[in-house]
Amino acid sequence: MAIPGDFKRRVEDAMRLEVDAFFRTVHYASHLAEGEEALDEAYYIRHRVETVRRIRMTSRTDALALAAMIGEDYDAARAWARYTAQELNHDLLYLQDLRRHGFTGEQVIATPPLPATVALLDYLERGIARVGSLAAVAYSLFVEWNSAQYSAKVVAKAEAQFSPSHVKGSKAHLTIDEDQDHYAMMLDVAWRLTARQGDERPLFGLIHDIAGLLSEYFRELHAQTVGQQADRSWRACDEAVAS
Repeated sequence: MAIPGDFKRRVEDAMRLEVDAFFRTVHYASHLAEGEEALDEAYYIRHRVETVRRIRMTSRTDALALAAMIGEDYDAARAWARYTAQELNHDLLYLQDLRRHGFTGEQVIATPPLPATVALLDYLERGIARVGSLAAVAYSLFVEWNSAQYSAKVVAKAEAQFSPSHVKGSKAHLTIDEDQDHYAMMLDVAWRLTARQGDERPLFGLIHDIAGLLSEYFRELHAQTVGQQADRSWRACDEAVAS
């Protein structure tokens, strides 16, 4: 089933609008990939920790989506099964990098996910129950498109600041995504599902909601890292003045 060019254009236009809104409204996130500002190490590492947690948590919703997709479109389910089997192991790549920053796998897995991540997974699970596998596919479609746009820039910036060995796993992840063309795979699955349903509107609604939840995650990430550092600095200043 060939993907119509106008479908791809509509989907990418929708995702671009969400990302433009993200960069306008979410403080600091753009520094991961853009600009001359050095990476905030605490922010970057906590983001990588959450990436591992999110991969492991979405493995459950990916499996729920596969069970639903088998009944919706068996050919699409074949592609989805191959994709999710690969994603299942991507936590190991980021764990490899995190070990270079002094984090053990046990420490990473013991780190509680941020509330927005929990909310995202709850949204996906409820979405699968409501509209079927498209909920999980919309998440993967949005993530893979963003990865194709920005991940190489993040990895290059981290490599320049830390070392090539600190991003060995991240680079391997990029290679897998490019070689397997995960974005094109997800676009194909999304097209199959929406064409069978005869309605694209649920896909765009899901993308909008997922973008909002990811924006909230980055706000929480900033508050837990950069924000806490600023609070400690102000308290130290106040204590110095008081003494």
